Amino acid sequence: MQNRSRLAGTQYLFMMAVWIILGLLLGITGLNKYLNYYSSAMFAELQFLIPVVVLLILDRFEVMRGTRMKVIGIRTILWTLLFTLLILPVTYYLNMVSQLFVPNAVEANVEFFARITGQVIWGKPLWLNILYIAILPAVIEEYIFRGVLFQGLRNCGLFKTALITSLMFGLAHGNLNQFMYAFAVGMFFAYLVEASGSVYASMLAHTLINATTVVLFYLEKNLPENITSAVIEAESKTSSVQDLNLMFWIIGAAIAGACAVLAVIVLRTIARTSGREVVYQEARKGKDRIKGKEGRVFSVELLIGLMIPVVYIAIVMTMQLVKR
Repeated sequence: MQNRSRLAGTQYLFMMAVWIILGLLLGITGLNKYLNYYSSAMFAELQFLIPVVVLLILDRFEVMRGTRMKVIGIRTILWTLLFTLLILPVTYYLNMVSQLFVPNAVEANVEFFARITGQVIWGKPLWLNILYIAILPAVIEEYIFRGVLFQGLRNCGLFKTALITSLMFGLAHGNLNQFMYAFAVGMFFAYLVEASGSVYASMLAHTLINATTVVLFYLEKNLPENITSAVIEAESKTSSVQDLNLMFWIIGAAIAGACAVLAVIVLRTIARTSGREVVYQEARKGKDRIKGKEGRVFSVELLIGLMIPVVYIAIVMTMQLVKR
């Protein structure tokens, strides 16, 4: 059996290869025109999950031994909710920073499906949007990135594992906008899993972040007519993030930074609440890294897997610049 880190690299390479191949096939054949937003969301998650599960079966789920899948208690849940609220400003700030260079990927994706299918998802029931846009991606993506891949790379030490899995997670979104905040959030989620001892904690945090975005979009698109007019008038005065003044960015950075520090403090409380304070502190200090072959991070498979989305994002951004 190949070492765990190499297997994780192979899983990511397989996942990214399937993502590119199926994306090209859908585009060439025109089958994407027959997918609505929800079936497309389901398809996107399954094309990540199935390759990973196939390799897990071939490995007889050996790599999953020791995976952090314990049920979390009510106190850990409450602390996780607070932790999530604290990293929300970080997410939104990085989202806005990325929009200085590229459009909002979520809005662009929704508009794309509305254009080719004639369906506006914000007119659908809120629970349906939360199910497909918040819960489904959170559960599947956390199982893959903070479950399978996290466990596969865990011998490399907590920091390196968090860094690589966050890089994988960010690049898997396939665009610069989501990469910036997904990478940062991925780092927080990795430490949350280590502190709580369970991937269910990151699933909960991920769901809450996604659900918050869904609810905000839903409220904006379904406001009463008089409030909608006021919002449109306000947006006309600040047409994009490029128009925001320097003071806004400074205050936003200060708030995001303060919330990030508080989130790190809450992580320690989560570790203490979960009975993992000593384990967590040792992992943070790098005492958990295994030396030798099993402690290596990079492999050829991992490097190729990371290059696939990097090249894809670069090509897409180049095409967008040419169109302008």
